[in-house]
Amino acid sequence: MKRRITRRSIGAGVLGGWLLFSGLGGLAIGTGVRSVEAAAATAPPFELVTFGGAGYSNASLKGKPALLVFWAPWCNVCRRELPAISRFYREGRPDALEVVSIGFADSRNNVEAFVKERTDPFAFPTAYDEDRWVSQAFKVTATPTSVLLDEQGRIAFVHRGSGILDNPQFRAFVAMLRG
Repeated sequence: MKRRITRRSIGAGVLGGWLLFSGLGGLAIGTGVRSVEAAAATAPPFELVTFGGAGYSNASLKGKPALLVFWAPWCNVCRRELPAISRFYREGRPDALEVVSIGFADSRNNVEAFVKERTDPFAFPTAYDEDRWVSQAFKVTATPTSVLLDEQGRIAFVHRGSGILDNPQFRAFVAMLRG
């Protein structure tokens, strides 16, 4: 699982992501934050290893919905958003929903130090996106960006900025998981 991802290994998934984020996906505006809706777009192949040593990939998450949260230590919005997501992870998350935070857009040392200094906001698994391969594959250009994957590994939607927990699409998805 510690295999390094290369541009070649990302493959055709990038094309699908590029088409999605280049404007071919529908755009939904809600609560002042832009969200891209793309229920049919398959997530690009990715592999991450958390600071705790656990491996996550689109293959390992298949069959499980997942929230991928891309963030950076220098991002003030991330510093406010991560504790809220952590509370949700501990207290309100349906068991079926995986949450993985992905530090990027900074050095590994800075991301790892930020996580170690702040254990409360990081109740969920946290990985570092080495060389930004995963964030590039998902076309992440802002922090924070949250990507919700459904159980088939498709991108349910992308939420940029704060407020993912208040996003109506996210709330409906969580309600569906709770049955």
